[in-house]
Amino acid sequence: MTVTALEKNQRIAIEWPTPVEWTFTPKGNDTTFVSIVASGFTGTDDEKVAQALDSTEGFNLVISACKALLEHGIDLRLISDKNPDAAVSGT
Repeated sequence: MTVTALEKNQRIAIEWPTPVEWTFTPKGNDTTFVSIVASGFTGTDDEKVAQALDSTEGFNLVISACKALLEHGIDLRLISDKNPDAAVSGT
């Protein structure tokens, strides 16, 4: 993963391996709307759709885990539970 842009409280862009961009929009009352756009999928139309669906599932897990941690202090362990064989020792 390579960070390609970082604008505090506004935007994070990465290459992972395709471009992904998080945009943070303040909505008042300590509320922020987070938009995630993944692009750069390759292959046939069916392969692109499969990549987009896989990406959507992954980012939904990440943003849900972040929301629970930030708002309630709860670590849902969604990421480690999704792929327990990839867990790093001591985490």
